[in-house]
Amino acid sequence: MEITLDNWNGSHCKEEVYHINSSERLLEILEKLDAKQHTLVNLVLSEENYLMIGGGGEKYVVTGEENGIIFNLINPNEGSALKIELNTGGQIGLFESKYILSKEIAFKCAVRCLTMGCIPQNDLDLSWEKY
Repeated sequence: MEITLDNWNGSHCKEEVYHINSSERLLEILEKLDAKQHTLVNLVLSEENYLMIGGGGEKYVVTGEENGIIFNLINPNEGSALKIELNTGGQIGLFESKYILSKEIAFKCAVRCLTMGCIPQNDLDLSWEKY
């Protein structure tokens, strides 16, 4: 699977492209996310299908698209209207708290995506918004 990782130097970004086939290698790349220099990992499932993990530290967002449907991974236990600031894709944005995920959940989703070859939309451990 092709994986891209952004690499910011000031206002300039150079994407690093990897071709991986193991969850161990994927986790090594995800561990680079720091919400500063590295803010976004993109798992390319096909030309039009992808899963992106953004953020770093202890705050992540996960979104993707498959067959024209947009997926946002959510924390079903979070009901607050609070907005959380997070750097994803090199831009600071405000995200509703329901979109802010733990490292454990975000990385688990990415690994399942890698092993399944698609967004793990039917995984009972994961809650999705679909558009």
